[in-house]
Amino acid sequence: MSVGTPDINNFFKTLDECVDCKFNDKFSRYADYLYIAKIEDTEYISGKIAGKNTAYLSDNVGNEFVEITLGSTSTVTTVVRFTYKQFPPQFTVEQEEFLSIFKSSVANKIAVTRLSAQYSFVYNNDIDFGMPNENYLFARFDEMFTSGTATRYSVAFINIKHVNQLNRYFGSDIAGSAIKIFGSKLKTFTDSDRGEFAVHLGGDNFVAVVITSRIAELEKFIASVPVSLSYGGDKFEHIFSCRAGITTIRPNHRFGNHVMGECSQAYSYSKKNNIDIVYYSEEINESNHNNTETLSRALDENKFLIYYQPVISLEGKPTMHAAEALARWPLDGKIMSPQEFITLATDSGIVTKIDFYVLENVCKNIRSWQDQGIKMIPITVNFSGRNLFNAAIADNILEVIDRHGVDHHLIGIEFSEPDFTQRMPILKNVSRTLTEAGVIVTLDKFSTGQSTLTMLHDISASYVKIDADRFDPEDPKGRIIANNMISLAGTLGYKVICEGIKTQKEADDLMMCGCHYFQSFFYDKPMSERFFVSRLQDPDYDIEIKPASDKPVSEVWAT
Repeated sequence: MSVGTPDINNFFKTLDECVDCKFNDKFSRYADYLYIAKIEDTEYISGKIAGKNTAYLSDNVGNEFVEITLGSTSTVTTVVRFTYKQFPPQFTVEQEEFLSIFKSSVANKIAVTRLSAQYSFVYNNDIDFGMPNENYLFARFDEMFTSGTATRYSVAFINIKHVNQLNRYFGSDIAGSAIKIFGSKLKTFTDSDRGEFAVHLGGDNFVAVVITSRIAELEKFIASVPVSLSYGGDKFEHIFSCRAGITTIRPNHRFGNHVMGECSQAYSYSKKNNIDIVYYSEEINESNHNNTETLSRALDENKFLIYYQPVISLEGKPTMHAAEALARWPLDGKIMSPQEFITLATDSGIVTKIDFYVLENVCKNIRSWQDQGIKMIPITVNFSGRNLFNAAIADNILEVIDRHGVDHHLIGIEFSEPDFTQRMPILKNVSRTLTEAGVIVTLDKFSTGQSTLTMLHDISASYVKIDADRFDPEDPKGRIIANNMISLAGTLGYKVICEGIKTQKEADDLMMCGCHYFQSFFYDKPMSERFFVSRLQDPDYDIEIKPASDKPVSEVWAT
């Protein structure tokens, strides 16, 4: 028998999750036939046995058994042997079915564990840039605050200036290459031995976390970064300069969002006042307070707009399957997207009011459109993790829906993983209450962060969303990971929505994995109410779908 180091608490949690799967009532009816014979606890380090402890957790009755691997590392593997009680002497068909269901349930847990290890690098890194991403940034923040080392560091939100000019003169490929070179140099600047690191947030935006005593060096570095490029057979050097918002981590900081919020405020001030380097200060905070009042007043005066982005079903005839409601803020003649005000809204707590504002207006519109005889589809509203501080949030949501007389199945509530990693128990209760009431629950940014792996068993939801940008279409391993993610979600009863595809070929590939729902600018951008009503009245799409292959996905992708 294989050996390893089992985590007993996690093992029993696994058994609980098997019960929670509730494939049918056979688990409770026949659980008395299942016994854990023993778990061998042996750890090998450098090929030598470090210790051994054999625990008998119940009577060893019977001779039939199956060994299940619950998880492994490079040096340690945990294997549990299940022994089945031989009474009656021969298993009935139902008992055999139960054993199959049970083993399948545990196998799903194993798949999650293996997928976590397989996908963790992709989840925490920008593969194209060869450097960590936003997920890694916030994971490191958690580690720093937990270990008490955070106050040694300062954090800079960095934006490369004038990238659009480079893009206009030489094209997106040259500009993209230049940004990658900048990222590589910024990564080299940080000293990993001292706990420093740099991440790529996307586009021309980066974050550097450095020892506070080195912040002046960082300022000097980002003021002039030479990058060597080739264009039309000629080589030339371009000098990048940057704008940055910087804050020093203080003892009153508790979370990465707080730190990045201050960096964002300082950067916004730098951009508005055309100053390259700005440090967060109380004066900037006061200015931000004034902006918060402007945001709050706009909300009170019902000046926010609701846009809708369709979710397309390619299962059968291509048609609009659902839509996501998105808030827009008209300000100074410009329509601001959530990316431009969400940090301010979250830091100030106004984001919860915005969420309910959107829900109210969506319910009001659904009721009005139905009264006009328009056939409706489910519409999803984003809810920030800030709402999970409110234990009555599910009841508050249902009250709004019922007050407008909207069918529960026409409303979806979408939670994003980074928002609830600290509040999983509340989300578990909220999702169960909403699901039992018939409201659709969607889990956004489906990945393999530890919270995601737990939520697959704990959270009641109908949909999960994955981002196509995480997978390089030319990367065979990335494709296999995508297939495993979608397959795993489907096995556990979720429908998968893929966001951000750029070509129909990407959609065709993902459909071979079992994904049939897509939300992307490739099909439809977010649209105003007027255009969305037109789409509701004409929900079908003229899309040519590649015929499904009879070959296994692995074979198709290998060709």
